[in-house]
Amino acid sequence: MQSRYAWLWDVDLDAEGFEAILAGQHEDSPHDRRWALLRLIEYAAYADIRRLLPLDFFLAEWRNLAPRVRSRTRREGMDFFYHRRLRQLASHG
Repeated sequence: MQSRYAWLWDVDLDAEGFEAILAGQHEDSPHDRRWALLRLIEYAAYADIRRLLPLDFFLAEWRNLAPRVRSRTRREGMDFFYHRRLRQLASHG
């Protein structure tokens, strides 16, 4: 594991702390899980998004978070992924 993600340049937070917030396990932080998910989607490399994305939380929160994603291409890409995953879940469940 990295000691610090480059895309957390403006936050005093190491990789372990970020991942704990993203997992909903770090409650002593000024940041919450939704902040971490949005930060991941907006700034992380695709490989990091694939590795770290908490799928159930993403599926539950995406409709509320999507308007907050500033990059149109990121928003459209994650929206495509969201709908694809929903279709996959519906066909397997």
